[in-house]
Amino acid sequence: MRYLSDVNVRAVLIVLIERAGGTIEISNGELYDAMLPDNGNGERFEIEELPGCLRLTTVPRPGPNGDHR
Repeated sequence: MRYLSDVNVRAVLIVLIERAGGTIEISNGELYDAMLPDNGNGERFEIEELPGCLRLTTVPRPGPNGDHR
């Protein structure tokens, strides 16, 4: 699976928010940074389908000097 539908993204968010105690706070800066990556790359996570579950892994963004941040 390489793509999560809107419904699946919402379901993943519900699970993660519940795991975090039912509430999370995200600053506008964090949200905009995630929505509009400055390196031109799209997805910042990988999706791997495993038996009975999905594994979501963040992909480090290259920094200005090619290092990862």
